[in-house]
Amino acid sequence: MTKRIAITGATGLIGSALATALIARDDHVVAFSRTPHRTDTLPHGTTVVQWNPADTAHTAAALAGCDTVVNLVGASIAGRRWSVAYKQRLEESRITATTQLLNAIGTMTTRPHTFISSSGAGYYGIHAQVTSEQAPAGYDYLAKLCVAWEAAAHPAHELGMRLVIVRTGVVLDKHAGALPLMALPFRLWVGGPVLPGHQAISWIHRDDMVQLLLWSIDGQRVNGPYNACAPEAVDNMTFGKTIARTLQVPMWLPVPQFALRLLFGEMADALLIGGQSVVSSRLPHDGFVFKYPTLAQALTAIYRS
Repeated sequence: MTKRIAITGATGLIGSALATALIARDDHVVAFSRTPHRTDTLPHGTTVVQWNPADTAHTAAALAGCDTVVNLVGASIAGRRWSVAYKQRLEESRITATTQLLNAIGTMTTRPHTFISSSGAGYYGIHAQVTSEQAPAGYDYLAKLCVAWEAAAHPAHELGMRLVIVRTGVVLDKHAGALPLMALPFRLWVGGPVLPGHQAISWIHRDDMVQLLLWSIDGQRVNGPYNACAPEAVDNMTFGKTIARTLQVPMWLPVPQFALRLLFGEMADALLIGGQSVVSSRLPHDGFVFKYPTLAQALTAIYRS
C-alpha cells in the first residue's frame, strides 16, 4: 500500500537517500527543509515544504495525510569545534526542533501513526566495552545531548504514535558524511590511525541505514530504541588498515591526539580519540538483516562497485 511519509532533515545524507528509496517504491514524500532552494539532492516527485519549526500551524497543515514522520533533524556533530554557540545550535536543532514538531502533531485531529526519530550511538558515552541497547546512557556532553534529544521524542507515545528511536553510528558513504574526510589522507598516501589506535568505531553503510528506516516504517511491531550500527564494530587501527587495503594505498603516518585536540577541542575526544563499540542485540532478534555486516564488505561496495 502506498504511504505518505514526512521527512525532516530531508536534504541531508540519510534523508535524501531515504527519500530516493521511498519514491522508487511509489510512496509519497513530504520533505521539510529550512532551505527549500537547496533541495537538489531530493528525487523528482518529492513535495518540498519550507519548514519553520516554531510555526506549528504550517507544520501541521503540511503533515496532513502523512502516515509516518521520520525525524532526522540536527546540525552536524563532526567537523568543527564545539564552541558554546555551536553547542546551542546542536541542541536547538535537535531538542527544540523535535519538541516543536511534536507540538504541531499534537494540534492535529488525525495524526500520523508512526514517529521515527534519530539519535546517536554517542548516547552510551565514551567506552571500550561492547554495548547494546540494554546499556545505560553515558555522562559526557554527546551522551547528554542524545538523552535530551530522545526525551524530546517521547511525547509521541502520549499522542498515540508508534515510536522508534534510531541510535546511529558513523554512516559510510563515498561522497558525503565522515568517510570522505577519513579517507582523504589515505588517498594522499599519508593516511594512518588516530593514536592510540585501539578506540572503537561503530559504523553502518548508508544503504543499510536506509533499509533499516524502511523496515522501521513498514514494521508495525518495530518500536523503541535500536542501535543503527553494523554487527562488526572495529578499532581505529583496523578501520585505517581496511581503508588502505580497499584503496590499495599504504598506511604509515599515525595521527597524534594533541593535533586533533588542537584542531577540534572537545569534539576530538568525543568522536575521534574516545571509542564507542556499539552493536545491536535488538535488530537481529527482531528480524533485520544487514547487507553489509563487515567493514571490508561495506568499503568494497563503496569504492569498487
